Amino acid sequence: MVFFSVFLRTLGFLSALVVFFIIINLLIHFNNNDQEKQFVMIDGNKDSENIIAKLNLSGPIFNINNNSLENNFYEYINPSKVKVQLDELIKLNIKVLIINMNSPGGTVSATAELENIFNNFKKRSNIKLYFYTKDILASGGYWTATSADQIYASYGSVIGSIGVSGPSWFYYDTPISISSGIFGQSIETKEGIEFFNQKAGEGKDLFNPYRRPNKKEIMHLQNIVDSVYDDFVNKVSKSRKIDISYVKKNIGAFIFNSNKAKENFLIDGVLDYEELIDLVIKDNNLDNYKIYENKKNLSLIENFLSNLNINENSNIKICNRFANRVSVVAPLFLRDC
Repeated sequence: MVFFSVFLRTLGFLSALVVFFIIINLLIHFNNNDQEKQFVMIDGNKDSENIIAKLNLSGPIFNINNNSLENNFYEYINPSKVKVQLDELIKLNIKVLIINMNSPGGTVSATAELENIFNNFKKRSNIKLYFYTKDILASGGYWTATSADQIYASYGSVIGSIGVSGPSWFYYDTPISISSGIFGQSIETKEGIEFFNQKAGEGKDLFNPYRRPNKKEIMHLQNIVDSVYDDFVNKVSKSRKIDISYVKKNIGAFIFNSNKAKENFLIDGVLDYEELIDLVIKDNNLDNYKIYENKKNLSLIENFLSNLNINENSNIKICNRFANRVSVVAPLFLRDC
């Protein structure tokens, strides 16, 4: 009797938990449906046909699909969502697009996809693109900005990090114990543990943490990183009209403040947002205009988490997404991982 009583209570608890998450996902779904129109007018003459659009993007760049809970735990840039937003802007028949972007970078695949989305948008619409940052435009963020006609930054922002990071490979020399607890995983090393792994194909167990990488494997991974790096440098060279040798020798993968970034031809000027708007109006002869902006509306889950301060914990999950893939992420982001 005791067994069945405990079993039924446990089953009831688990069933209630499942129902709870189903309800939360439904609420998120309906909440997101209310936000189909993502751009609203924030300034200017409402009767004007000259629309300046501002697209706010913030966070690391990577793809997440069909994961409602995690989507609402952390702010990030999803190329698929950006494409939907740009499609809406084409329907609005905008004249100019300002991408207000603060990003330390992202995975190579997502970054390249986002850049292609912006380039295709320019081809489809013939709309001028201005990239602007108030905080950070580095690594994959700057890669994406190579699609811009002009790039601007506020004073004190961080620009650059034209480099590529390969997958992390941690090797634990002669581990003797591995344990997991509430504070995470711990590994003790000192001769003693044996590890067996069945595999077929040379290099199939890349990133096995219980053996050293050999020279061929290190060279293979380095070639992958070098190939992506060359693509990155070529994009910067073509977009900013900077000699490739200057990018590699003088700029490298360092980060710069906004003034130094301008000296190194990475941006077109240092100004605040109001000055940028004045510049856009003048360059495009838009004395009569209105500004549309995508507003960030906190979801039900984000409102709940903001009160519990849980968002910080999700940073670990975000960082883990970069650990085992080629990525373009600024070092100052990785330090928080």
